[in-house]
Amino acid sequence: MGKSGSHAENHGSTGSLTEVRMRRARRIGIALTAAAIVVCGSGCSTATDAASAQLCDEPSSTPTVEDPSTRPLAFSSNRADSFDLWLMGADGTDPVQLTTADGVEGMASWSPDGTQLLFLSAVDTESNGDVCVINADGTGLKNLTSTPDVYETTPSWSPDGSEIVYGTWKGKAHELHVMDSTGKRSHRITSNGNWPSWSPDGELIVFSASRGSSAQDLWTVNRDGSDKALLADGDSELTEPAWSPDGRTIAYVSVGSEETEEDIFIMPAGGGSDRRVAALPGNDHWPPAWSPDSMQLAFTADGTDLVGEIVVVDLRTRETTNLTNHESHDAFPAWRQ
Repeated sequence: MGKSGSHAENHGSTGSLTEVRMRRARRIGIALTAAAIVVCGSGCSTATDAASAQLCDEPSSTPTVEDPSTRPLAFSSNRADSFDLWLMGADGTDPVQLTTADGVEGMASWSPDGTQLLFLSAVDTESNGDVCVINADGTGLKNLTSTPDVYETTPSWSPDGSEIVYGTWKGKAHELHVMDSTGKRSHRITSNGNWPSWSPDGELIVFSASRGSSAQDLWTVNRDGSDKALLADGDSELTEPAWSPDGRTIAYVSVGSEETEEDIFIMPAGGGSDRRVAALPGNDHWPPAWSPDSMQLAFTADGTDLVGEIVVVDLRTRETTNLTNHESHDAFPAWRQ
């Protein structure tokens, strides 16, 4: 079910979006490698020899987080030089570093039982990136994909914990794949797509893709890859969808005609009129993450200085609260459900 969002007029035409994406590409690459670009842009250390790099190959039996149950928000930060995973309280207190490897670690996704996190581990901005898993206390690190010639991103657990959907990037091809929770039996569900998010019942996956137009739209597909359907379109680029835990709403990012004009909207899960819920100065994106009660969204706010912070918006009042306020980059929040 397509729609013409009212934000399309405010955010510019498709033609201007093409120019914006070209400018944005020089700053963050493409959306699926945003974490890596931000890290290298801020001067942190990354591996440079992709052939010799081994991702997620140093599992530790020593916990790095003593009590992960009190820290339901995961995020990525380069406040310890390289871009690592961190955990913090729902109010932004008690941040603690979870991973310690060089390179880029981000785009986390909590397991349904809250004991593990999936994440992207990348060598650098142009080489390989793999999907890895780690226990919430920092033990049990494991590489699930180990593909040196493919960049894998945006992993997400199915609600029953049995499968993982993730994106792949090789050359100009952006695909979505589903594998079982051990990293086996991977299969492609769409040849064009990124930023996948499961419906709470596990039957559908919402994602963004450009199909026959220059702008990205929102689509749904069954978990087996059948019945692809257009959910929302418009003159603006729609990306980074996230299905609410109660199943009623989808949050997403609308990309405007300016380089720092990415705002967060919500819409009914079945399609229909949208509503802007976050429009701070700079970009609001990377990506919207739902609270367990479906009443709040955490996201990355770049601000006018393009330094990422984790911000939460209350959907009832539209009031925003900074959860982080650090000189380093904080990005990619993930809320334990």
